[in-house]
Amino acid sequence: MNKEKIILKWLNKEYGNLTKVVRDDRTFYIDKDRLSLFYYYQDQKNGYIYVNYNRIWLFLESVFSMNHLEISELLKVWLEDTYNLRGVTPVIFVGTIIIGVGEYL
Repeated sequence: MNKEKIILKWLNKEYGNLTKVVRDDRTFYIDKDRLSLFYYYQDQKNGYIYVNYNRIWLFLESVFSMNHLEISELLKVWLEDTYNLRGVTPVIFVGTIIIGVGEYL
């Protein structure tokens, strides 16, 4: 199995069942702990999707020795195949967004 298939399998195992939550002008994909793994602005025409650096991006950099462009391209494939998000450009977000009772932390 090649590296891309291994990573896609890992992404699906770890993050393939996220919940979609719409708050104001943003759409979040959150895990069971209500932490956002990625989000996008609904009205933004640039197609950026903000991917959590600490939980996804850093792991791919350190464990698989991938560079920024490789990660971005692989995440495009994964987001399209798993969440039907087409035409997006993954970029990094750093921090924690917890989706609670209408609040962002």
